[in-house]
Amino acid sequence: MELNLDDVDIAVVVNVEILRQVLKNLSTNGKKWWIACEPAYAVETGLTIGYGDPGCVDRLNTVYYKVPVLNQDRPLGGPDKLVVLLDSSVVVAEQPGLYREDDCVLQDEVADIEDFFIPILRALVPVLAAHAGAQ
Repeated sequence: MELNLDDVDIAVVVNVEILRQVLKNLSTNGKKWWIACEPAYAVETGLTIGYGDPGCVDRLNTVYYKVPVLNQDRPLGGPDKLVVLLDSSVVVAEQPGLYREDDCVLQDEVADIEDFFIPILRALVPVLAAHAGAQ
């Protein structure tokens, strides 16, 4: 995954182990977040995070996002020690989500990224603060 940091102002950097713990407990309006790829292979392609219903693969119910991995090589501590960068400017949807409104099927990429990204940040901040010893 090609990484361009030109548009990144302030980002969250977290390892896969902590991210997985946070995502496992995150649920809003019946939607869940999960790591949807094998982290061991994410160094080259980025880490895929699913958002929506883990049992569905259609774009009406689930959207997959790629987040960049900052490691150049696989970490000695295993794939859970991979470090990912979370910033809305570098998170990329594999395909935009779809929504039904009346008899139309619509896309709203801005709403998708807000619904996906903001809850992750809100859940990560207290966890990372606790790991850093800040309250």
